[in-house]
Amino acid sequence: MPFPRSGRALAVLLALSCDKLRDIPGVQARSTLPRTQPQVTAGPWLLDPGPSQMTVAWLTAAPSVGKLWVGTGSPDTEVIEATEATTEHRIVVRNLQPSTQYKYRVQGAAETDWFQTAPAPGSEGPFDVLVYGDNRTNNGDHALVARAAAAERAPLALHTGDMVVNARDDELFRIWFEEEHELLAHSALVPTVGNHEITDTGVAYSKYFQHKGQPAYWSLDYGPLHVIVLDSFEVAAGATPHAGGVSDSQRAWFVEDVKNVPASRTIWVLVHQGPYTHPEKLRPGHGGSEAVLAAISEARKLHPIAAVFAGHEHFYQRGETDGLTWIVLGGGGAPLEEPDKSFPDVKAAARALSYAMIHVCGCHAHAKVKDIAGNVIDSFVLSDCPAPCHGDAP
Repeated sequence: MPFPRSGRALAVLLALSCDKLRDIPGVQARSTLPRTQPQVTAGPWLLDPGPSQMTVAWLTAAPSVGKLWVGTGSPDTEVIEATEATTEHRIVVRNLQPSTQYKYRVQGAAETDWFQTAPAPGSEGPFDVLVYGDNRTNNGDHALVARAAAAERAPLALHTGDMVVNARDDELFRIWFEEEHELLAHSALVPTVGNHEITDTGVAYSKYFQHKGQPAYWSLDYGPLHVIVLDSFEVAAGATPHAGGVSDSQRAWFVEDVKNVPASRTIWVLVHQGPYTHPEKLRPGHGGSEAVLAAISEARKLHPIAAVFAGHEHFYQRGETDGLTWIVLGGGGAPLEEPDKSFPDVKAAARALSYAMIHVCGCHAHAKVKDIAGNVIDSFVLSDCPAPCHGDAP
């Protein structure tokens, strides 16, 4: 089903500037764009951020060979998709510089957007990370959260899952992409699978966000961070939209991944149903996941885990249990619920449309959780170390 985009006029870019981005495979310099361009129906959105590459994804109404233009001063160098004509486009832009802002434009889109590459390996940063989730098709509230989050201009966004209430409904994803447009055009998205993402057994999630032929659990390095994305609703483990599951294969992969993380790196875990959470009223299929807790407990024996970010419950809550910091960020638009603020392990909680902004510099990470009006509802040090961070200004 095509995704018609409202409110965005299609434009023709008449000329390209002379400041070339060099040495990108598949680049061809052109003086003008084609007269006829495919209609962009969703996106662009950014995936798989790295210090030297970025993936740009978007959808078009009719099959075409995807093209985009990218550059530091202006989007003036053409990159062509290395596939046959399709409506689902993903172009990996390579040979970029770390910690650098680039401007880009996809063929058929009116806007010029931007992204920032990840820090170089071993770099302290600094940089900001957005964490949010549980939008759940509550469109008005979701739009407010997405708009406030976009204004933060974070280069990296972690999504705790549950984008739409029913992944089988293409119209819901059309609305989701429309409301997320400003945010996803410049913040590279790292999402995890929510239980509502498997209402179609994960087909839509795979199409829009997953690595082709790979499981939904994976990891990436971003500056001093090692972010591990777990799948708490793994279909291969028998999960349903009402009951989670983690396979032995995923647990084994998790352990092996952690084994290879240098001691100097900080590990964050992103998962939809986390190991701990305390709602005021517990619903079936909610609360902490014993399977996720078991996997994390095993991994912690090999490397400290600075924090676990989760969703699934529609509120904000932060706690510490057995030395593990866990944070629930499910206020992304879904109908809000009440957290239990009195539970002994809970450090902070709020029933609020909200998101977290985390400032990272080396082994230092300081977080602020904000509501849609910009009020700080929680502020805390997520990780720290004796050495100063040279990337931060005094």
